[in-house]
Amino acid sequence: MHFRSSLFLVLLLLLTGCSTKVANTWKERVVKAPDVNLSLHYEAYGKGKPVVLLHGFGASSYSFSRIVPALSKHFRLYVLDLKGFGKSPKPLDHRYSVYDQAVLVDRFLKTHHLKDVTLIGHSYGGGVALSLALMDPERIAKLVLIDSASYAQQLPKLIRWLHMPVLGPTLFYLVPASVEVKESYKYAFYDDTKIPEDIVRRYTKNLYMPHARSAYLQTVEQLVPEDIESMAQKYHSIRIPTLIIWGANDIVIRKSKAYRLHKDIPGSKLVIIPRCGHIPHEEKPDEVIKILEKFMLK
Repeated sequence: MHFRSSLFLVLLLLLTGCSTKVANTWKERVVKAPDVNLSLHYEAYGKGKPVVLLHGFGASSYSFSRIVPALSKHFRLYVLDLKGFGKSPKPLDHRYSVYDQAVLVDRFLKTHHLKDVTLIGHSYGGGVALSLALMDPERIAKLVLIDSASYAQQLPKLIRWLHMPVLGPTLFYLVPASVEVKESYKYAFYDDTKIPEDIVRRYTKNLYMPHARSAYLQTVEQLVPEDIESMAQKYHSIRIPTLIIWGANDIVIRKSKAYRLHKDIPGSKLVIIPRCGHIPHEEKPDEVIKILEKFMLK
């Protein structure tokens, strides 16, 4: 029964994907964004100036669990589950690009009357943060990009196989979630001994939530915007004080992107963390806390 239902979901996703194709561009996803009644799940901690944290692809708000206690001593934290992840809605609407997410986060900021926000984005969430910095810069006081999606690149091998027609999505539904999450972490972390088992368990559980895998696959289809290079040319217009944090040994998004981003955003500060992979705030949280506090409390 589980096998049949998995195959049905794969076929449904493939068929609906063919019938609802919308260009993954700023014009189609931001300028022409539909007015959708969708609320993102979030958790709030602490008091002080507002800080909004945006997790990476395949993760959830729990990704920041290692740094939330320290930061909440100084700030009011809003830790979001992006659309399709954690406890947020997972509709089959094929609007999971960084642009679509940025529109939803912008609405979140306006709904909660948040201004002078420090925006922290990791990986996919960093791409969302960059989009917001271009979309609504007046609300953002400081910008933090952690191993951020930012330029055109070859996707990691664990993502590329999901693009294989029929076979990729089918295997994704059939392979146990625990195996998929653990293999992803081995790829993302520099030191496998530091892989957080509680986070692995949380993300494994998340993948068994209703429609979680369909949302995952919809996001995979739209990870890299079609107009990303033309949008990247606008990074030089960002005047928000920006901190860029990167794992020196990141093989998901190589540190060459960090240097390029640092060059493209005027006045930005770049910190490279040695012996660290793609998720510094999980692999080396104590170092990330010190770096963030120095920048955010200045």
